[in-house]
Amino acid sequence: MSLGVAGAGLPKFERLFIKLVLVPIVRILFTWNLTLFFINRERGIIKKLIQQLSKNDLQKRVEIKRAFAIEDHSRDYSVNMTLEHLRITGTKVTEVIERLSDEKEYEEEITIQAVKPKENGEDEVEKFFTFMDYYTEYIKSHPKNYSKMTKKHPWFVNFNNSDWACFMFMHTFIHRRQIEAIIKELK
Repeated sequence: MSLGVAGAGLPKFERLFIKLVLVPIVRILFTWNLTLFFINRERGIIKKLIQQLSKNDLQKRVEIKRAFAIEDHSRDYSVNMTLEHLRITGTKVTEVIERLSDEKEYEEEITIQAVKPKENGEDEVEKFFTFMDYYTEYIKSHPKNYSKMTKKHPWFVNFNNSDWACFMFMHTFIHRRQIEAIIKELK
């Protein structure tokens, strides 16, 4: 079951609030290291949330209520689908950060549809945490430059490499809340 069209986006007011208020605030307040601290905090919360779930519960799709910054199409995911989405998106964001950090254009078009989960695999928890280990080490060892080169987010504005790292935290935070809502519906 799917609720809406993948990539249809967020309600106009919500998208504008994120674009005109949240993104500028995050750009001012967050550094590379602070972003990494907060994304790892979210990772720890996710780990605690899912540690007692069975493989069946991890793969069970449930419909959650409308939530801030989650498009309708994504409201009927399982926990594993949400983790898969985070991993796919994180892999793409890492590629973008790498390219922009070298002051090179990231030519591939970024679409919401391309980062939607496809498998709902039973091994997704392991894949997600393996990716998060990689991402943490990548950012720890990354030169903390701020690229002049940018790449537009499909719904918002052009982000430089640091903005994309900040996006990784915000995105993980949003989908951690989705995992909480899924677990609530499972009970």
